Amino acid sequence: MKNNSESTLNFLQIHNRIIYHPQSQATLFAENFASNNIIHEPLPLDFFAQDNSLINKPCHISELNRAINSAKNTTPGADQIPAKFLKLLNHSERTIILNFFQQIFDKAIVPKEWKHAIILPVPKPCKDKTKISSYRPIALTSVFSKTFERILANRIAYFLVTEQKLHQQHYGFVPFKDNRTAAYIIYKEITDAKMEKKYFVGISLDIKSAYDSVYIDGLIYKCLEIGITGLIALWIHGFLSYRSLQIRWRGCLSSEKTLLKGLPQGSVLSPYYYTLYV
Repeated sequence: MKNNSESTLNFLQIHNRIIYHPQSQATLFAENFASNNIIHEPLPLDFFAQDNSLINKPCHISELNRAINSAKNTTPGADQIPAKFLKLLNHSERTIILNFFQQIFDKAIVPKEWKHAIILPVPKPCKDKTKISSYRPIALTSVFSKTFERILANRIAYFLVTEQKLHQQHYGFVPFKDNRTAAYIIYKEITDAKMEKKYFVGISLDIKSAYDSVYIDGLIYKCLEIGITGLIALWIHGFLSYRSLQIRWRGCLSSEKTLLKGLPQGSVLSPYYYTLYV
């Protein structure tokens, strides 16, 4: 990944102050990305009111292999372990990882390192690079966490499709559908309307800070309502609660900031979480 300092200026402007020191800038980014941490009243959640064996079954080696093989060779997280490391493991070594995944799933344990992200601020196109609001966060997280998340994501996607929990015209982040299908349908509707000399009205919504606005207990409550129950819901709740971040900026690393709400940037599961939340 290209060093973000190469494409930015050496100073930031905030409240009519000019900040030059990289460590101070990293701190400002951390405070900005961890802002709006509102403490919500916890909801009473009964994770085991229903038994869903379909998504709480024991982990299988085929699930692990699929998760590893689909991983991209992106920049590693704080543990500095790349995705390529897992791809080079043999069957017996992968079995050890599979057993570890099963243990943390059965006990609903989320390793602290899996809840931590290193954030790289990346400038948005055509924005003033001296303003913090002109940057978006790129999160670097543990490759082990991403691998386990993929296992759960595949289970959730299969459950949502087979149990028909989503609207039939929902196209995002579900198997056998994508944005190309949605674009084709829109194109066809526009073409048909033109041929029949009618109007076609389209509405596009861009939700500001979509992931950051998610209320965790509210999300889990919706999951339980549609049948995502048991250990998988309990593990996800732990995974999303009290996450932390640090900013890596111009060779400096900020202090940790705790996040009380919102979905983690860069998480394999976040698109599915948000789909369920809205």
